[in-house]
Amino acid sequence: MGKKEQKAFDFVVNKLKNDENNISIMLVGSAKYKNLADENLSINDIDLFIIRRNQISDQIREFSSYFGVDFDINYFSIESANRYIERGEKFFVKAISNPVVVFEREEVSESIIEKCKIMYDKINKNNKKEVF
Repeated sequence: MGKKEQKAFDFVVNKLKNDENNISIMLVGSAKYKNLADENLSINDIDLFIIRRNQISDQIREFSSYFGVDFDINYFSIESANRYIERGEKFFVKAISNPVVVFEREEVSESIIEKCKIMYDKINKNNKKEVF
């Protein structure tokens, strides 16, 4: 395996880069810890969060497969990303509190990542208080 994952990843990222509306591509989930070119690689899918300049829906989720590799791609506008952070949407803040930024057209990732780290710490701190 391995080489097909890297090939699929490169293909998808290049495809996403060609859309001028996509301003940030972040690798999230377990694949971010892996070397996609590793011959002994074993992953279920590749998770990507895309920040878009303009988008009507808060989130668009796309499941696709390229070269036999499954992708779970989530698209968010800058506004919806900020709303998810403000509301403390755990799936979002957890994923983006520690992503691998793959591509950035405009410098938005750093700010979004920092806000997610702060909110994720706040959520975890509140959850710990409830346990005791």
